[in-house]
Amino acid sequence: MTLSWARPWSAARVAAAEGAWLLLFDFDGTLSPTVPQPELARLPDRMRRVLAGLVRMPACRVGVVSGRGLDDLRNRADVPGLLLAGSGGLEWEIDGVRGAVPEAAAGMKTVAAVAAALAGRLARVPGVWLERKPLGLTVHHRGADRESVATVRGLAAELQAVHGADLRVVACALGVEITPCPDHDKGSAVRMLLAALGAEPMQLVYAGNDANDAEAMAEVARRGGWTLAVGPDAPPADQRLDSPEALAEWLEALAATLTFRSTLARGRSV
Repeated sequence: MTLSWARPWSAARVAAAEGAWLLLFDFDGTLSPTVPQPELARLPDRMRRVLAGLVRMPACRVGVVSGRGLDDLRNRADVPGLLLAGSGGLEWEIDGVRGAVPEAAAGMKTVAAVAAALAGRLARVPGVWLERKPLGLTVHHRGADRESVATVRGLAAELQAVHGADLRVVACALGVEITPCPDHDKGSAVRMLLAALGAEPMQLVYAGNDANDAEAMAEVARRGGWTLAVGPDAPPADQRLDSPEALAEWLEALAATLTFRSTLARGRSV
């Protein structure tokens, strides 16, 4: 596979790009295929191999930015050396050091109250369930019928109207994500990771598959990076890929190009 870009970038330009690379990915539906239940999600062996190879490259940092809680994400994105941002960027682990947005824990009081109010209402909606997380809540409707999905979307709009100043409410393809700290999103996570890694110029890539990736894609695009839409529900991006399998193939091609770039650089230094 040769690298193909929607914007005017070629494999040759990748090979000539200066500075380090920061490659960031959503997890569910991007690195891992979508599954009937969130707890069934696993990192495919092929994707694990390609990520591990990229992590070992001196010019690459690789990270995962997910709505999953940090501990859950760490157990599933089990590649040593990955940068991790969980709960949509409210908590993170960078080179073994953990941190979190200070006001997130206090905001969970409102999330807990919303969860209690939703539990009774959603009990009557077929195919829908609540997932409570350390720093958030997801109302899942994957596999539910259209009427149930419409009910959940209506509740999401209601929550946004009532709690929009205190909560971030995002309607995604398979559910609604609810987190404290409405000013913090995956775009904030991109900025946080860049700041943590220092001022070295970086080539940025972000791949995502759903509405909650929109801010991260916008931040990467604003900085001149590459954005990849994985699957049919992703926000607009520079290039669209059909599936996590297609993303793995894309990354293998990128890794081969970066290896070639490194070989050329060593040759020029001899």
